[in-house]
Formats: sequence, structure tokens, C-alpha cells
Amino acid sequence: MTNRTAETVTITTRPCMFCRRTSDVELTPEQAAAVEARTPIQDVLPDVAPATRELLISGTHPSCWEEAFG
Repeated sequence: MTNRTAETVTITTRPCMFCRRTSDVELTPEQAAAVEARTPIQDVLPDVAPATRELLISGTHPSCWEEAFG
């Protein structure tokens, strides 16, 4: 049995407005192209948690958001 892993593209987020660190997020090439084309993130990643989608949009880490806004 051959196991194949899908090709991924690593996206580096903008710095978090709270801690100033970036994050790396792995997407499929199709997802990365859609994000680059400014397709609404909820359409590109409908099964991903909103906090993770926010990370791609603004660079804000879920833990930083929680600490700042509860």
C-alpha cells in the first residue's frame, strides 16, 4: 500500500497585534490560491475553527485573542 501525502503550501501570517509573533499555516495549493485571490476565508476553510481562520486573516493567535477579549 502506498501512502501519499498531499502537497502543502506554508503561509506565514502577519505578526500578531498582541505578541508580534508570526505563525506558519499549511494549506493545500488550492486553498492557498483561494486565500491569495481574497476569497472569503469561511468559503475557503469552512470546516476550520473561526479562531484559526482569524489567524490567517489578521495574524492574531487564538490564545492572544482570548487573553485580550475573553
